[in-house]
Amino acid sequence: MTDALWLGFAASLAASLFVTWLALRAGVLDFPDARSSHVRPTPRAGGLGVVAGVGAGVLAVSFTAVPAGGLATILLITGLFAALGVTDDLVTVPTRAKFVIFAVLCVGLAQAAGPVAHLPVTLDFGLYLPAWLGLAGSALFVFVVVNAVNFMDGSDGMLAAVMIPASAGLCIVGMVSGTGAATVIGLTLASALAGFAVFNRPPAKIFAGDAGSLCAGAAYAGGALAMAGQGFSGSLWLAPLFVLVFLTDVLLTLLARARHGRLSLEAHREHIYQRLIQSGWSHGEVALAYGGLTGLVVLSGLAAAQGPDGIVPAVFVGWVVILTGLYVWAALRARA
Repeated sequence: MTDALWLGFAASLAASLFVTWLALRAGVLDFPDARSSHVRPTPRAGGLGVVAGVGAGVLAVSFTAVPAGGLATILLITGLFAALGVTDDLVTVPTRAKFVIFAVLCVGLAQAAGPVAHLPVTLDFGLYLPAWLGLAGSALFVFVVVNAVNFMDGSDGMLAAVMIPASAGLCIVGMVSGTGAATVIGLTLASALAGFAVFNRPPAKIFAGDAGSLCAGAAYAGGALAMAGQGFSGSLWLAPLFVLVFLTDVLLTLLARARHGRLSLEAHREHIYQRLIQSGWSHGEVALAYGGLTGLVVLSGLAAAQGPDGIVPAVFVGWVVILTGLYVWAALRARA
């Protein structure tokens, strides 16, 4: 299995580097507007490198004997998310039509990865869900994660800084729990984002666009759902934990906007990372802060998974409290 994973890593990294370089040469530009965090027109098709990297890595691994149930369907639906992103990058898809397509893809991905049917706290204590509720909750998880990754991909290096350690954590837990789909997706997504990061590190030469962010969010969500239904009781909590830094910013910002009557899924400049940049932080400092926090979250989750039964939910709750406090601190700092 180790040789297969190394093959997948190499194929994913090489494909991502090559296709992102081609996209950079093509020069399809993203022009800044009032909601942008950049000031110069920048190529935006770098997400094709992420898509190609994940696809090439999975294809390379598929020639080996690594068991990965549901992987083909997860990859197919992830590709449809990416296709929706490409379309929206080139010609704006009407909001209502995009929402309907998005919802259908979320349900399809949840079904392909395996809906969560049990909410465990420990091996002996948890809540069993009706089939329809498990599918609805799993689809909601996909919806939230994919949108969160898409919303947070607005600063140089941010997508790779957070999603590389999150995907690496997913790969490790997949290996430990014997979840082939999570292992392969985590590995290939981390590798593809590493190739993309060569060109997206601050100051970015190219952006991912919706194609890259939707692909990354969908791939992670699919792999995380596949992992959540397998192995030890804490695997369910690790699925959102690894991307909790993104989720905290997005969900608390939506709550703040709702409190002021501005609740909307439209793009804006009120996320904490955007406000920190407006207050004087560099793109590199913001990416380092978010990536560093994600690294700590992932390491703590992996350590907790080796501890007593039931410790992972406690770690999850602890990080919710910590990240909420950091959000409030950053909001106050951004006003100063």
